[in-house]
Amino acid sequence: MIYPWQQSQWQNLQTLFQQKRLPHGLLLKGIKGTGKFDFATGFGHSLLCHQRDQLGHACGACGACQLLEAGTHPDFLVLEPESSEKAIKVDDIRELCKEMQLTSQFSGYKVAIINPADNMNINAANSLLKTLEEPTDNVVLILVSSKPHRLPVTIRSRCQSIAFSSPDTQTSMDWLTTQGIGEQIQVLLNLAYGSPLAAKQLAENEGYEQRNTLIRALVDSAANKPVIQHSEQLSKIHNEQLLNWLYDWLTDLIHIQQGCDSSVLVHGDRIKDLTQIAGKISLKQLYLYMDQLNLIRRAQSIPMNAQLLWEDLLISWNQHIKL
Repeated sequence: MIYPWQQSQWQNLQTLFQQKRLPHGLLLKGIKGTGKFDFATGFGHSLLCHQRDQLGHACGACGACQLLEAGTHPDFLVLEPESSEKAIKVDDIRELCKEMQLTSQFSGYKVAIINPADNMNINAANSLLKTLEEPTDNVVLILVSSKPHRLPVTIRSRCQSIAFSSPDTQTSMDWLTTQGIGEQIQVLLNLAYGSPLAAKQLAENEGYEQRNTLIRALVDSAANKPVIQHSEQLSKIHNEQLLNWLYDWLTDLIHIQQGCDSSVLVHGDRIKDLTQIAGKISLKQLYLYMDQLNLIRRAQSIPMNAQLLWEDLLISWNQHIKL
């Protein structure tokens, strides 16, 4: 699927293809949730399709497209880690490179997508480097990354970078409306840092309600109300997301104390709660609490009891408030 905000990138690559100047290595980079992997998949299908339309989109009906739809096309490979916490290992890359050296079974392109490419460990990246330096004809390697700075410079320098940024607010809102999301669109976009795909996922997974659960806990804790029930509720929600929103909450409070415009606030729809609490806590206390939160965020890979974690965070939050 090619999204409305990806049209210029699509046209640029199609022009390179038509001019027979398509590079062997592409690096699709940009913030998470802008549809880079979907774009990579769509472009890979385009290269392998036998009957592309005038805009270069795969027809979806030819023999190649049917194999792609079934996930059995021998010239289309996708390499992803077993989970987001695990690295792409050197053996995985070696196997991929070995496959890419074989002749195309349809006498056309061979396409491989590595997603996310920044999950490769150093040995895997070095193994991929040889294929990028000495590519076989009609081989296209598409690296997808939201953190391209984690890739070795040697890898980045051998790929043509295609940048993806968040679309403008109106484009995002129009697209979300077509997806059947009619409420709290602006709030969802704020919580997703402008990413329409991430906003859609939040809408589908009760992200707005989960964020409100966090805010209620923070407001009640600041008012000296019991936190046990809140910590139990928060422990059942994806921890990384909540911790990020808590960090945004602190940042919003700092912005309010510094007199910034409300348009920069992530939780701007809760301006009343933010303003009330901003008058109860000093800038020093905000930064001290932010330091505590950052230690926890950096230690997320370590197993921890989520309910105890939130009890500690809420109690500590109350202690930082000037009563």
